[in-house]
Amino acid sequence: MTDTLLIFHFIGLMLGAGGGLGSTVVMGYARSLPTEQAEPVRAVGPTLARMSTVGLVLMLLTGVALIAFKYGGFDAMPLMFWIKLVFAGTLTLAVILIEVTYARMAKGNAKAAEMLPRFGPVAGISALAAVVFAALAFH
Repeated sequence: MTDTLLIFHFIGLMLGAGGGLGSTVVMGYARSLPTEQAEPVRAVGPTLARMSTVGLVLMLLTGVALIAFKYGGFDAMPLMFWIKLVFAGTLTLAVILIEVTYARMAKGNAKAAEMLPRFGPVAGISALAAVVFAALAFH
C-alpha cells in the first residue's frame, strides 16, 4: 500500500514540476515574441498551471495518506518535515493564487496577468525547498 502511495506521490511531483517548469519556459518565450505571435503561446499557460495544480493535489492527498499509513500519524514527524510542510503551504497558496489569476484573466481581466510573474517564482522556490526538506526529513 505505501509503495503505491509513494508512486502516486512521485507522479504528483512530476506533474507539479513539469507544469511549473513548462509554464516558466513557455511564458519566458512568449515575452520575446511580438504580441500577435505571443498570444497563442500564452494560451498554453492555464493548461500547464492546471497540470501543476493536479500534481500538487495528488501530492497533498498521498502525502497525508503516507503519513497515516507508514508513520502512524503526524506525531512522529521530525523537524525537517515541519519545515517542508511550511514550504508545501506556501506552494499551495501560490498555486491557488495562480489559479485565481487565470480565472480572472479568462473573465477578461487583462490586468490580472501582471500578478503571474510574482506568483510563479514563489511557487517554484517553495516547491524546491519542500523537496529539499522532504529529502532531509525522510532520508
